[in-house]
Amino acid sequence: MKYRSKLVVALIATAVVFPYVPAIAQAKIDFALYEGKPIIKTGEGGTKLTKHGIDYWTSGEPPRRYQVIAMVQDKRDEMWDGGHAIGSPSIASKVKNAGGDAVIVQSEDEAGHGGGFSSTSGSASGGLGWLFGLGMSGGSKTVTRMLVVKYLPDEPAAPPSGSLSPAGH
Repeated sequence: MKYRSKLVVALIATAVVFPYVPAIAQAKIDFALYEGKPIIKTGEGGTKLTKHGIDYWTSGEPPRRYQVIAMVQDKRDEMWDGGHAIGSPSIASKVKNAGGDAVIVQSEDEAGHGGGFSSTSGSASGGLGWLFGLGMSGGSKTVTRMLVVKYLPDEPAAPPSGSLSPAGH
């Protein structure tokens, strides 16, 4: 009988916690296409990682011509998602689908704790804080904002002034 009651408690705990895991374990990615006057720049360089077919510029900008085509904001739970948008295959897929070649990280901030069951000591939840800490606390969130850019070919060099026209005049 003693083991049966422990089994019932374990099954109830599983039924309460695990339905929330898929929702918690997914990063929230907001992707917005840019509309307006084209923003074309040439960067000075920086540091980048290349993963899943795109460049993640973690500091600086690409040392080449590029055009801003979108903005992406990634919010993920550090406990469940690893807390890293940089190198994410989901972001790479969205960038490539929009015609982009790279992202330029604008900011990466920690958003604090989520959820109401964040007690790990168990005092607020009758000694079951460890259980609520597994799926309900949410942990701290990392919010990463990035520009999505498309690499552009270099502009052809302008002919020097005073050069002869093709007709020789």
